[in-house]
Amino acid sequence: MQRVKIWDSFVRLSHWLMVVLLVAMWWTADNDYMEWHLRLAPLLGGLLISRLVWGLVGSQSARFSYFLGGPKAVLQHLREFKNGHYQPSNSHNAAGGWAVMLILLLLLAQFVSGLFAADGYFYEGPLAARIGSDAAELMTDIHQIVFDVLVVAVVLHLIAIVVYKLRGVSLVAAMLHGYRHNVGAVPLRNGLIGIALAAVAAFALFVWIN
Repeated sequence: MQRVKIWDSFVRLSHWLMVVLLVAMWWTADNDYMEWHLRLAPLLGGLLISRLVWGLVGSQSARFSYFLGGPKAVLQHLREFKNGHYQPSNSHNAAGGWAVMLILLLLLAQFVSGLFAADGYFYEGPLAARIGSDAAELMTDIHQIVFDVLVVAVVLHLIAIVVYKLRGVSLVAAMLHGYRHNVGAVPLRNGLIGIALAAVAAFALFVWIN
């Protein structure tokens, strides 16, 4: 049984760090630890920006142009999966790719809205003063709405992971060790490049925000 590496170290590390940071940022905001919220935001922002860049120039399996298909590809994948004919690929499947893209875009909207958000009392984003109090409060509402939508997207993602596991496809395992069986080889870039990019972006954002 051929074992092929499909995810580089940066894709895997950024995935799990985003999970941890999303939970941590929810907890700090929900418990009014806004100083820590602002300290964690640059880390999430740096990971997010570098992952989006990696989706353009990184490993082939991580590139949006490689795993994002049109509606026909998505419907074909869903039919194959329903009929038990689905074969795992060396990247995200056609439906999962769009789920990943949606979550990344929601995280980006969450990060950007947080920069401009202010509640008029306890919290003010680093760019809130530039848009006025009314607009800043609107961004706060958008920040909350996007988070609620993000929670729904994450829950659906988790449900999909369970469903695929029941069909014999372990998405989590591949994102942990990077390997999948019986798929075609895919060119990978050195994940350390992405990790370095994320570190630089996170440091720059931390200095700017804090």
